[in-house]
Amino acid sequence: MNNINDNILTRRWNERYSQLSDELKNKITLYESNIKQLKKIKRNLKYPDVGDVFNLISCDDIEINGIVINNHINNINGEDLIVIALIKYKYDYKQVIEKGLSSKNLIIAPQIVGKEYWTKGYFNIFDHWYRDINCDSYGFYSIGKGKIFDEYGIAAKKEPNLLGVFGVSTINGISIKINQELIIEGII
Repeated sequence: MNNINDNILTRRWNERYSQLSDELKNKITLYESNIKQLKKIKRNLKYPDVGDVFNLISCDDIEINGIVINNHINNINGEDLIVIALIKYKYDYKQVIEKGLSSKNLIIAPQIVGKEYWTKGYFNIFDHWYRDINCDSYGFYSIGKGKIFDEYGIAAKKEPNLLGVFGVSTINGISIKINQELIIEGII
């Protein structure tokens, strides 16, 4: 088996991280050593629909909007999973969705999550997008298999523009990724 710590995602992160100032690196390390979860907003027992627009609140009270881009996903990681896209802080979600989701306006690549984000109150639906959702090509890298898949577990023919991890993102995982990006952007 190849070294699982040497893969496309870690190489991308290490390249970005090496370009950061020592101050930002120290701040990221401090946040990672003291994991703080997203704040609970409001529980919602309704299963999220494609086009549902939701918000979340970071541990530092930063509100971020997101949209459900696919649902009812069944793969080796679970059943009835959901693919979400999180929009960069202070971006108008309507304008972003209208223009199309891309690395320029998403805080992190699309993520696969479970419905517990809503049922436990971390994500709160507040709007719905009724038109088509345009999104740059996205996929998910399986660290164990060393391959890129779509959300259904079908191997990708080419590397997508947006690349997440092929697995269900935990609440801590999402929180860490968001905090890293908010630090890099100079927001926290």
